[in-house]
Amino acid sequence: MTAQTAEQPAAEEPAAEQAVEKKPTPPDPAYLAAVLRQRLAMKARLDAAAEMFEEWNTVAEYLLDQQYKTSKSTKADVTLGGEDDTKFGTVTRVGGEAEAEVTDRDAFAAWVRDNYPDHFDFRIIPARTEVVIDQTFTAAVLAAVDAAGASVYADPESGEIHDVPGVRIVPKRRRYWRWLFTRASKRQPLDGRALAAEAVEVGHLDLDRAIEAPAPLELTQTAA
Repeated sequence: MTAQTAEQPAAEEPAAEQAVEKKPTPPDPAYLAAVLRQRLAMKARLDAAAEMFEEWNTVAEYLLDQQYKTSKSTKADVTLGGEDDTKFGTVTRVGGEAEAEVTDRDAFAAWVRDNYPDHFDFRIIPARTEVVIDQTFTAAVLAAVDAAGASVYADPESGEIHDVPGVRIVPKRRRYWRWLFTRASKRQPLDGRALAAEAVEVGHLDLDRAIEAPAPLELTQTAA
């Protein structure tokens, strides 16, 4: 009887040599120093530009507000100045939003109780009593205040005009000025940003030069 030969396990392949991680090459000291210097210097320039921008933005919005108050003008073109007076941007007034709200519930409730008792009630809750104002009537009063632009309500039946306590028009979004650069076109292949950058590069616009025209007296006093 021939002995059964046990199956021999396959010979293991030699383990692949693990790739040796290369040691990173250190940056050139001179180049590293130049990059760090450039980065921090640019940050200093950005900070100075941001501060200067805030100053000019305050002046610009003040003057635009003054122009709006006197002429109701809501839009202005921004030009490079000079002979061709190329336009490279626009600025437009975006009006704010406001609506009437009950800001003093107790004062408003007392007014409704004394003048319109049909819209005034109580709701008894365990351990306390709550004043209830008809919501439809409240909405009508607030709509009238919105329409009038003041805290007044004209009774539709008697015509009596009430000064409504506890209600005022609350701003929801303040007005602001929207600034836009012009777009490139067939007539003008450069957009507003490129036009401004080019004007600065060739010296047509000097952002560091003070404007020669005197600032408004009101603005000077405000700054002081």
